[in-house]
Amino acid sequence: MTGTSLLHVCYGNRLEALAERLVQDRESPFGSALEPELIAVQGHAVARWLSLRLATAQGIVANTEMLFPAELLWRLFRQVLPNVPQVNSFSAEALTWRVLALLEKDSLVSQHGALADYLQNASPLQYWQLAERLGRLFEQYLIFRPDWIRRFEGGDADHWQGMLWQQMVACGDDRHWLKLGEELLAVLRGNPACRARLPQRISLFALPRLSRVYLELLVSVAAYCDIHLYTLNFSQAFWADIVSDKERARLELGSDQALGGYLDTGNSLLASMGRQGREHFAQLVELDALEEDVFSAPSAQSLLGQLQSDIFYLREGGAGQPTSKAQPGDGSVQLHVCHGPMREVEVLHDQLLEHFQQDASLTPADILVLVPEIENYAPYIDAVFGAADEGRRIPFRVADRGALGQWPLVETFLALLDLPTGRFDADAVSAPLDEPALRRRFDLSESDVDRIHQWIRDTGIRWGVDADDVTALDLPLGADHTWRNGRDRLVLGQALPDSDVLFGGISPWALSDTAEAQTVGRLCSYLERVFALRRQLSGVHTVADWTERLNGLLDQFFVTSTDSEPGLRVVRDALAASARIASHGGYSGVVDLAVFRQGLIQRLAVPGRGHFLSGAVTFAALAPGRCLPARFVCLLGMNDEAFPRRDIRCGFDLIRLQPRAGDRRQRDEDRQVFLEALMSARECLYISCTGRDVRDDSVKPPSVLVSELRDYIDRNCTRPAGDRPSDGMTVEHPMQAFSPRYFDGSSVGLFSYARELIRPDTTSIDRPRALLASALPVAEPAEAVTLENLVLFFSNPARALLRERLDVRLETVAGRLQTREPTVLGFYDVLALRKMILAAQQRGDSLDTVKTRLRAAGHLPGGTPGDRVAEVEWQRLGPLTERLLAVPSKEPQQPLELSLDIAGTRLLARLQPLSDGGMVDYSVMNLAARDRLRFWLSHLCLNACDEVPAARSTLIGPDRVLEFTAVGRPADLLAGLLALYREGLTRPLPFFPRSAWEYASAGGDPMKAALRVWQGSSFTRGESEDAYFQLAFRDADSDLLDGEFEQLAHEVFAPLIEHTQEVL
Repeated sequence: MTGTSLLHVCYGNRLEALAERLVQDRESPFGSALEPELIAVQGHAVARWLSLRLATAQGIVANTEMLFPAELLWRLFRQVLPNVPQVNSFSAEALTWRVLALLEKDSLVSQHGALADYLQNASPLQYWQLAERLGRLFEQYLIFRPDWIRRFEGGDADHWQGMLWQQMVACGDDRHWLKLGEELLAVLRGNPACRARLPQRISLFALPRLSRVYLELLVSVAAYCDIHLYTLNFSQAFWADIVSDKERARLELGSDQALGGYLDTGNSLLASMGRQGREHFAQLVELDALEEDVFSAPSAQSLLGQLQSDIFYLREGGAGQPTSKAQPGDGSVQLHVCHGPMREVEVLHDQLLEHFQQDASLTPADILVLVPEIENYAPYIDAVFGAADEGRRIPFRVADRGALGQWPLVETFLALLDLPTGRFDADAVSAPLDEPALRRRFDLSESDVDRIHQWIRDTGIRWGVDADDVTALDLPLGADHTWRNGRDRLVLGQALPDSDVLFGGISPWALSDTAEAQTVGRLCSYLERVFALRRQLSGVHTVADWTERLNGLLDQFFVTSTDSEPGLRVVRDALAASARIASHGGYSGVVDLAVFRQGLIQRLAVPGRGHFLSGAVTFAALAPGRCLPARFVCLLGMNDEAFPRRDIRCGFDLIRLQPRAGDRRQRDEDRQVFLEALMSARECLYISCTGRDVRDDSVKPPSVLVSELRDYIDRNCTRPAGDRPSDGMTVEHPMQAFSPRYFDGSSVGLFSYARELIRPDTTSIDRPRALLASALPVAEPAEAVTLENLVLFFSNPARALLRERLDVRLETVAGRLQTREPTVLGFYDVLALRKMILAAQQRGDSLDTVKTRLRAAGHLPGGTPGDRVAEVEWQRLGPLTERLLAVPSKEPQQPLELSLDIAGTRLLARLQPLSDGGMVDYSVMNLAARDRLRFWLSHLCLNACDEVPAARSTLIGPDRVLEFTAVGRPADLLAGLLALYREGLTRPLPFFPRSAWEYASAGGDPMKAALRVWQGSSFTRGESEDAYFQLAFRDADSDLLDGEFEQLAHEVFAPLIEHTQEVL
């Protein structure tokens, strides 16, 4: 090659035209068929799009490499220069480890006052975080401040960063890309034979920004090989010197004379949003290059086309002279105002379905959806698009997600790494069991995990491995709520069937069968491996050693399968990359787990390269290199403060302190991306934002870019008098997806394809429908009704109806596992504690023995509060024990089995053995309505038995003793209750036992007493809060306790009250 080649710059306002020009240039064959074509692109999305375009135009894409700009330069260095390493040791990642090695030298840090002050008492993780920030800064200095780097290396470094750079390059590889670039040019000038090593042609496609030094290097290399720049330029006019209104005002404010006549805005959208592109364009026009244009004027037939046309021609109509004849309501530009991310995605789904319905040629591949923070929106996208039924399903793919959000296995692995630094909380240790690959490693099923969670609750496991773990934190709580104590209780539960016997101070937890014992064994295997993590992950090690250790953990905890292999591969690749980067950075020191884990997380958070343009709707991050041409470009999350993002820089960033044109600025970059999205949309630009607060429906401003777009439309479009033109493209959506406005046709632009959300009864929108339109037919008579059936029915008739006839179960979902020692006991905790105390008192055990047993069983709070609870309950149950021991007893008898014929219904009852005083039962809790009603039903059955003479029964509680007298006609009362039972299984019966008892037994105003229990208070839960009652009577008026309720309360409880007397 000679030095006559030129730098070619091709400008175009559409990527399609630039791709066509690239295809034409590729028709010139290389001298060697084996030489690859090198094309530099912004990212994986552009690479995928360009590959498809080239394949479509040429039939196949072969021997073509898509590289990032930095990779392209490194490729040139390695092809031409000798001894260039394969990996750049001056990347931000490698520089992090190089800087860390210097920061760990106390003698070096002490030479720099600012560093010494910052690192005083810093943790190893803080050292690494500072190194990581400096690594990124130094990489930016190499790109945007090459003169600083040269000055640093020339000895002129009066800042601590310059001195740090000098020491870093003196201690290791100093051949960064600036030096290699100088070497490359020197070799090309002085050794013509080396020029043959250059590629014959290099292409750079649609790069939104290149640093000045990078461009200068390209110009120099272009003297020896063809270099083609295909550059997006949205305007055919020269616009490198236009200014935005804000810039104009700033200049005029600082000038002695008005500059309005000398400063040109051209198009306000381009001037405001295209600052980064403007600076890039200004650099390109200064190059000594052969320029070519492939512009294509946009059609101005729609509002979107008119916006693009205004930018293309660099024009803007003034007030009263609108340039746009298009109407904002034509659908080409849309703004949807929603109440949060979930509603944004729901609205988008319906809008896309409508467009597919209206345009048969539109396909999911024609839709590109861009979001500022894709990780925040990914769960909502999966919930809406992934859960749609078959008739409304839209194929979709979510790109730009890191492994952390994409693979649950990765999150489980990181959670395991967190355990040694925590307290081994119950929820933290059990959470990894939700990962299928880990369950398979320990041969556990989902039902096993549910059982394990219940065991954790039952055995009182809260936190800590063992007593030593608790003592290490200077806490006097012992081992009562630790994992080893709970594990030992489960193991002894199989060995010792009598769970009341302590073994070595441990209270066994009885297991039901052999299968549970096997599950306990597998749980123990898992726990031992978890407990070993504290030893395996302690101390400091080299990066290579950490990589080997964590790879071993993957083998210990996860089984490789078709489902888990991708996640495991991602983690192993990240581990290998961490070791490789540290090696390239020349780091040979040791780090702790916190430092290694932080670097690993950053590797795992890097967006993947897949899921772009896969024939489905593509969701991706709103970032450079993502705004590809599409018929529909949709922007979600266009909220104030969310986009454009804040440019957050550290205080010692010298670029921030001394800015220059061409610097990377986050807000300017985001503005450029928004402009690219506007220009990439071919038929529709769809924008949505959270414009209403979900809590109070107050207005929330959209992104300032959206506001600028609306202002531009308002200035340059016409609408009927009094209306803002941008209102025609704006749709305000209701807060809920099931709003009637989506289905009644009353609001323009509001519709929904989720037909299941339509209310069947549109005439009673404000009142819920009744549970049953009419009573259910009477159920087929069972062979018999048991006493247990009756007891369960009258304890909650609504629950019996829903479960037995409608198969609806409103089970309470177990909450999170507790991670703190119990301080206040709940109802069921008190119930279990009192049962144990009562049994101990009946055996004659001492209070100290009971305390030991209760504490071993996990029923007491720790320390003195637990002792006090035991003492109070011991005293409270003393009278109950005395009463039970005083009951006259016969020889031990079997329970009494009854089969009664009650009005043609066979009633089966199993009653307590009779004593000399009749039937006796007790409750360790104060006697409540449910206890009275349960015992009353048993008493009626006993009295209805012809073989047993009219009997009296006694119910004993801690607070009172009730005697139930003989009943004259028990069969008639049972027949009435059975009739209510059958009726209550056909319709909701307004019988609420607690409220009904208060009504029937009140001495004063019965309704006031019933309402007090029904409604509850700030301190007590009202009976109306029961989920079954709420569902069964959801259509009821406020007078639910009137009428039939009063009748039922009297019918059920009046005979009970009549035959009950309180004896103590």
